[in-house]
Amino acid sequence: MEDSCSRLISLLSDYLDGRLPAEVKRDLEQHVTGCSECTSFVGTFRSTISLLQSLSDDDLPEGLRLKLKAFLDARATN
Repeated sequence: MEDSCSRLISLLSDYLDGRLPAEVKRDLEQHVTGCSECTSFVGTFRSTISLLQSLSDDDLPEGLRLKLKAFLDARATN
């Protein structure tokens, strides 16, 4: 994996949320345009977010919902 790919992954949430400085955003977009693996990764990530946002609490078994929440909370603090 290229350094640019690793950088994209580490900044992906901020990128999708529009929280990156313009220059960093431009650099990431330029990389994604030329990297088919990152293009696919970003698309999959966006689709996953969209799917998760469309679910209600009742759509997931409680155990899975709690594990997912714990996982996302742990990632958010790292």
